Amino acid sequence: MPWVMSAFALLLKPFDKLLSKLLDRGLEAGESYFSRETGEVSFAMPGGKKLTAPFEEFDAYVERVIEAGGVFYRLMFVHRYTAKQFSQTSLSRVEPSKEEVMALWDMLQRYMDTSQPLPDVPRLEPFRHLDPVTAEHDERIERNPRFWRDLDLEAWRQGEGAEWLKRQVEYPWDKRRCKLTPQLGKISMEEYRKQRPAEAWPI
Repeated sequence: MPWVMSAFALLLKPFDKLLSKLLDRGLEAGESYFSRETGEVSFAMPGGKKLTAPFEEFDAYVERVIEAGGVFYRLMFVHRYTAKQFSQTSLSRVEPSKEEVMALWDMLQRYMDTSQPLPDVPRLEPFRHLDPVTAEHDERIERNPRFWRDLDLEAWRQGEGAEWLKRQVEYPWDKRRCKLTPQLGKISMEEYRKQRPAEAWPI
């Protein structure tokens, strides 16, 4: 078997650069992101296209997912002016409770609001010092820069983490207002089309 693999690798050697370029292009085409710096969101579309638009143009919905194990929930993004829906993203994990999905949407709104510090979550901790608003906030409250990385997760889950989860479940999410999302119809479709760049997804 090893010699077969070696022979196969040898046959592909002349195509290394081409294969690498195709792989890079494929990864770039499938890239989706939320940019705090530009205020834009980009979602990959079929055929290598992308829909990139300001964060304020996306509405969030809790989508019910019926699976063999029961009813689950996930975050679905809908672009207001094109009605394009996105639920197959790394942020759209299937969750057992609606509260988890609504907390995720709340976190994303705070992440995209540059007047607020970054949400205090493990994934963002290594980058907090790079954001001026966050760095100033952390210095003011004397936040431990390695809070999440040095935390005993098991002990935290049993103590303070359990309290956090309880507060999240009991929080009145249905009373919370989405501050960053403007009301539907703030700009006409005709005006919106004029503002979009030529290479943008046609609407």
